[in-house]
Amino acid sequence: MTAHRVSLVVTALCGVVVLAGCGSGTADVAAQDSATTTAGFPVRIFPPGGSWTEPEQPVVLQVSNQSFDDPEVRLSARLDGLPLFDHDFAVEDQHTTTLVGVDVAPGRHTLTVVSDSGAEVEQAFELPAGERRWLVVHYWYLDPDREEESWGGEEDPGPSIHVVVSDEAVPMA
Repeated sequence: MTAHRVSLVVTALCGVVVLAGCGSGTADVAAQDSATTTAGFPVRIFPPGGSWTEPEQPVVLQVSNQSFDDPEVRLSARLDGLPLFDHDFAVEDQHTTTLVGVDVAPGRHTLTVVSDSGAEVEQAFELPAGERRWLVVHYWYLDPDREEESWGGEEDPGPSIHVVVSDEAVPMA
């Protein structure tokens, strides 16, 4: 497995970017289990609890809210500047993952994810012809007022988004 971890790339935004997408709200994520076309390429959202092997698209995002300090976050994503989704993601048990399959051509691509709490990450990746890529997207919020009880102070407080690019699915236990 080849994986590249992007360190915390957090940018405090003056305004929150709102992207057109598949809808809003956690309930909408579950309702999007059908192919949709967004910005010129097909996107399919697989609600939490589905099979890790169900998405057959060449690019699959595995999106999860990992923050008990921010139990529901709105994340908006773009691929090459085109909208993929704009949804609320609940932390639940921290292992609730929504899969987003994207049918995109081989080549160099850039994923941008923005949270309503001010975090933003941009990750470039290469999709070789005939291969697949999984982009694991985890949102975190470390509350500075709860350092000792919730996260121990190893990282900077506040919102962040981590992205890992892999050539195989990365199941969560």
